[in-house]
Amino acid sequence: MRRHHPKPSLRQRLLGKPALVVGGALLTVVTGTVAAVTSDAAKLVVLASPSPSPIAKPVVVAALKIRDLDPGDTFVFPTAYRPDPATLRRINAVRASADVDELADLMRSLGGVGVAVGTRFVLENVSKLDVRILDLRVDADCREPLGGTVFYSPPQGTEMLVDLSFDLDARHPVPRFMEKYGWSEKSWFDTQTVLLAPGEQQVFDVQVETGRYCEYRLVADVLQKQKTVTLTIDDGGAPFRITGMRPLKEAPALYPGSLWNHDTCDEFSAADPATYVDELRLC
Repeated sequence: MRRHHPKPSLRQRLLGKPALVVGGALLTVVTGTVAAVTSDAAKLVVLASPSPSPIAKPVVVAALKIRDLDPGDTFVFPTAYRPDPATLRRINAVRASADVDELADLMRSLGGVGVAVGTRFVLENVSKLDVRILDLRVDADCREPLGGTVFYSPPQGTEMLVDLSFDLDARHPVPRFMEKYGWSEKSWFDTQTVLLAPGEQQVFDVQVETGRYCEYRLVADVLQKQKTVTLTIDDGGAPFRITGMRPLKEAPALYPGSLWNHDTCDEFSAADPATYVDELRLC
């Protein structure tokens, strides 16, 4: 005799699928959607749709500032630049400003290049999924240092603190980090990554060092759902710039400042590169 097996109820059929109990409610995955069955009735309620998909550029540069990491004010020009009296007065007026970056901004607008350059930038996760910053690299094009006019005022104190540093003269530049006795030899990302939740931001302070003239961009490797994409960080589509220095006697024009100006002990003014003595003199 064939035995009669009663048809299972909806609740029993759901109980046969992967499920978990949260706060007294039964949660069951049904064809890609999350469903719930309340404890007092066998009622199916759709709670959510499938998880969001990755997007092409999950991370953006939310803010960027080129920083003068050198508390001094030294800039080199590509050619023999001699400012007119009005421009020189403007340079000295801006140099006295409380904004430590204002002079660097002005000198770059005139064509000068800093000898101690860093970048502060903010990366933001604009997707609906977690992302992970796996690495930060530098893409640099370097050649001989610039040999034009020098505005010369080396630092007299401690340099500004940064998170990571690239030595562009190294064979394989890596993002070094500060250890007890100086910069590391290995990359910070060898043992660390940065996890960003949706909407979360992370600030980076990065400096570069070189004895040459370099144009460079930073490149971040970003992982999202097992797919890696790259993000280029630059100066509004143009590369960042930094230069080393040639001997001051080779400069076509020289403008020392601060205590390195033996005449003014403060403002930039013209000096003869051939006879200038590169030493700090108390005034």
